[in-house]
Amino acid sequence: MRTLAPLLVLALALPCSARVSDNPDLLERQTLEAAILLVGPGIVKLPIELTPSAPPGATPGVEGWTSFRADGQGERIFVYTGSPVFRCAEWTLQGPGSHECVLRLASVIVHEAWHFTNGREELGAYGAQMLFLMANHASNAQIASVQIARNRVAASARTAAKTAGTSDSRPR
Repeated sequence: MRTLAPLLVLALALPCSARVSDNPDLLERQTLEAAILLVGPGIVKLPIELTPSAPPGATPGVEGWTSFRADGQGERIFVYTGSPVFRCAEWTLQGPGSHECVLRLASVIVHEAWHFTNGREELGAYGAQMLFLMANHASNAQIASVQIARNRVAASARTAAKTAGTSDSRPR
């Protein structure tokens, strides 16, 4: 029951005169807030923006991204409200849905917060995301899906390194 407490608190904080589903912007904001509650208070200070459109050239399945300043520092975190994970988390707040969706959305925020603080390197961001999911008792399927994405990025980096002629030739 511990993991559902933030959702219960959020539901109790809603005004009785208006239903969340009557205001899509409010529902999106509350979906983000539910995910942030799972991540913890340190995230609140980061500039996180909801956006209804993916960036040009985004890979299929994009859920969030971080923009960077010219000096490489994180500038803003974007959460894509059109992604299946965001929509599922929204649905969870409106009725009996899977807490896993809110947890997965929270893990996306952890991933992007890692980028915001540490830079563009993907393997560290995926590592932080998987640790968050494990610490919050996510399903094996959730953790495996992030592991698969991490492995895909690692394979892509190895292929790029080989193509550039900079592959690591040390024995493993």
